[in-house]
Amino acid sequence: MSTRWIIGLASGSSLSGVSAALVEIEGTGLDLQVTPVRVVQQPYARELRDLIRYRESGESAESRQLCLLHRLLGETFAAAARQAADRASLSLQRVQCIGCSGHTVRHEPDGRFPSTLSIGMPAIVAERTGVTTVSDFRSRDLAAGGQGASIEALADYLLFRHAAETRVLLHLGASSGVVVLPAGGHLHQVLGFEIGPCTALLDGLLRHFTAGKEEFDAGGKHGAQGCCIEPLLERWLNHPYFSRRPPKSLPRPTFADEFVQQGIQLARSQSHGINDLVCTATHLVARCILTACRRFLGEYWPPDRVILSGGGTRNGLLWQFLEQQFSPLPLEKTEQHGVPVEGRDAIASAVLTALTVDGVAGNRTLATGASGSRLLGNLTPGSSANWARCLAWMAVQSAPLSVAHD
Repeated sequence: MSTRWIIGLASGSSLSGVSAALVEIEGTGLDLQVTPVRVVQQPYARELRDLIRYRESGESAESRQLCLLHRLLGETFAAAARQAADRASLSLQRVQCIGCSGHTVRHEPDGRFPSTLSIGMPAIVAERTGVTTVSDFRSRDLAAGGQGASIEALADYLLFRHAAETRVLLHLGASSGVVVLPAGGHLHQVLGFEIGPCTALLDGLLRHFTAGKEEFDAGGKHGAQGCCIEPLLERWLNHPYFSRRPPKSLPRPTFADEFVQQGIQLARSQSHGINDLVCTATHLVARCILTACRRFLGEYWPPDRVILSGGGTRNGLLWQFLEQQFSPLPLEKTEQHGVPVEGRDAIASAVLTALTVDGVAGNRTLATGASGSRLLGNLTPGSSANWARCLAWMAVQSAPLSVAHD
């Protein structure tokens, strides 16, 4: 069985930095066996983080700033890829491809012209590493009528499926998302969707309330000192997004600055401080996750196992609320299954890259709503030698696209 190494890159909306995952892959197509070798974090410099946040805020920004950000993110992705290989003592010349999902600055899956924009120049990654780079996985799914989200469902299937257990995977990133893997590992039954806000809302509340003095609620300490503002929680829970049926993905501005400012104004009008506001938002995250699971998972609820990933797993208060909501079901982290909690997205990028060069469609129509399965991503050639090896690999793959059809 052939062995190859692929690096996956991901940038979360929490703006902490870039995750890079070096994975060892045996086999091809839907018979992939994935072993994470090394996951590293490349933090954003404060100036770069501020530039990203300014761009995401919706304020007027000159095109040159977006171009600069596109370039600087590419440099950061490239540095993370090099670091992952260095930490594993593996030469980049032995890496087949790099998967770079980019940093999503805008995602509008609904309306007449669905679109998405992820930045971070893949050409810079390919140039700095010499490795062919596969990027922009969302766009092809969106072009096929999908939501462009829950795009990681097939990667989760390959990593976490179980013959005897129905498993629910919860990702606590900037937004919360769910992927369901029915017992028996039937690919056509895999489903997923984005549930609602998560760390981006908690971080945004704290950042705005403190005028930028605090970036996030470390460990959930602010929320743990507050009390829930019930009228505000009920108002938030009535947001129309929560009642929409899947497949669905969260438009990036939905729970952003305007939503945050409204919550702050209401809390201050009732003499509530930041601790109460963050506590209420943490309740919202936990409540909408459980409600969505009960409402939309049908025959797969309750599952046999609940597995969590993402930076939100470090928030002790959120974890406590989820334990209360999901009791008696125990909660586990992906680390207990060999995947670092903050490495899931980067590892998924690596898996989607492997599928693309193997000629296997990477999206699940039940998860994204696309009209059919599609090969995902755009290829940017690396060095001549690396690109020649990639072409040779792709030329001999015999897995037809139909094997991945739903």
